[in-house]
Amino acid sequence: MLETLPRVRLTQDVHRFANLSHLGVFATKKGLTLDQITEVIMFDQDDLTKELMEAPFQPKAFFNYKFGPISRFSDGEWPVFYAAIGRTTAERESAYHYGRKAAGAADARRAVHYSVIRCTFSGDIVDLRPKLRDWPELVVDDYRFCNVLGGEAHRDGLDGFLSPSARDPGGTNIPAFKAEAVRGPVIEATATLTFNAGGAEVQYV
Repeated sequence: MLETLPRVRLTQDVHRFANLSHLGVFATKKGLTLDQITEVIMFDQDDLTKELMEAPFQPKAFFNYKFGPISRFSDGEWPVFYAAIGRTTAERESAYHYGRKAAGAADARRAVHYSVIRCTFSGDIVDLRPKLRDWPELVVDDYRFCNVLGGEAHRDGLDGFLSPSARDPGGTNIPAFKAEAVRGPVIEATATLTFNAGGAEVQYV
């Protein structure tokens, strides 16, 4: 399907909410506040930034050495680094997925910590946004159609997509398929997402 769409070169600043689940477990055990968690992040920022950037491109033993669970543009057999143009879109995407996981307990207030990373995407992309009317499956919760597109992109050596956000109407996501397409990471903030009354509350430090 992608063969009918033009490839263009794009360089664009993007945002990603990178999950700090391992740090969250540590913080809970130690009784750390969000300010103290932020101090830990800043103290170990270089190593942590490298880990958060490389993690999506590494096979994971707990997913049977796949790159992760099924997501919009991957069935787990190839890596995807999900980012967005703008912090708002990145936040809404992350809040949706966190809220869906936490929804099993309506009174849960389990906090999940993220690093808000800004980095630069640079590579060859296909812009899927003009196809949204023809391909409404780009923003539905059944990922099979998008998995086909992601598989084509991976096999054809494409660096990424410009894709409409399913959680922020009018927003744009950039799923990157190659580690070398994303560089220059900066941790801008720490975000804590807490599920409360059917939605996710976001606090930044």
